Amino acid sequence: MNTEVYDKTNIVRQELFSSLGALDSDVIAPLINPFFMGGPKWPALRQAFSVIRTENSIKIASTGLSDPYDDIDEPNNGLKLEIIAETKEDIGNDISNSWLFRLVNAISQQAVYSGQMAEFLAKYGVITMDINALDNGLEDFQDENGIVGVIIGVEHPSLPKKIQFPAEEIILATVQILTPDELKYVTEIRPEGRNYIHNLMKQSGLYHYVTPNRVSLLKANDKKCWWKIWKKS
Repeated sequence: MNTEVYDKTNIVRQELFSSLGALDSDVIAPLINPFFMGGPKWPALRQAFSVIRTENSIKIASTGLSDPYDDIDEPNNGLKLEIIAETKEDIGNDISNSWLFRLVNAISQQAVYSGQMAEFLAKYGVITMDINALDNGLEDFQDENGIVGVIIGVEHPSLPKKIQFPAEEIILATVQILTPDELKYVTEIRPEGRNYIHNLMKQSGLYHYVTPNRVSLLKANDKKCWWKIWKKS
């Protein structure tokens, strides 16, 4: 591992997170690294999550996906991204057992499994993903098939998306949960549907703020009826 890059990365990442709100002094980390129980190996092995608070919201961010790989000496910033999710809802005091933490943890692990999430985000802007609700403790957001759809990379004017880290530019990738019909829509319409939903999230002011039981943006914009007609033509 390039220890100089590792040390500098910790400093830059902490400065980044501190600029987004009040950063908790302690991180959320497993007692036993999941890698030793068959989970994916993060770049420097360490898996941690930071909690960032504002007056009206709470953020949880992965802390380690941008660490340099422990088996590469050349300067690098690992997977070149960190995952972040934010909500204005009250998630209680037991944050490590909250749905917000489970969401960020699930997407972070998928980012490690993929190894290419940063490249996909750089190419497409936003991407969508399906995760199993039961496996990740997200049943409150599942569709009729037990799937939770997410859109990753939703932009917000006050949230940086690309940040220069010590060795490479990284992406701070936001996660927003799709409603079941939004998931169906992006599955059917693919890139155009994904970009349309992303634009609705920005235009409506929803952005990346995760809100349980929210109204579908398709229903709010009468897009679902158009979609059904379009599919039959």
